[in-house]
Amino acid sequence: MYFVYVNKRKGRVLITRKRVLWGGWRLAAAYGNAAAAMRLARFIADVRDYVLEWDLYVFE
Repeated sequence: MYFVYVNKRKGRVLITRKRVLWGGWRLAAAYGNAAAAMRLARFIADVRDYVLEWDLYVFE
């Protein structure tokens, strides 16, 4: 499962395989494949002009 989180205060979008419950991150979506998660995360980052980041282990 791939999770897409948004942190409005920091202006960041995060793709991860882990649940994030701290630091102001809000769950935007959860996907079964990495391509769909990346597509949404890139869209959010582009529209809001946020930084896109991901875990090193997301695309293994």
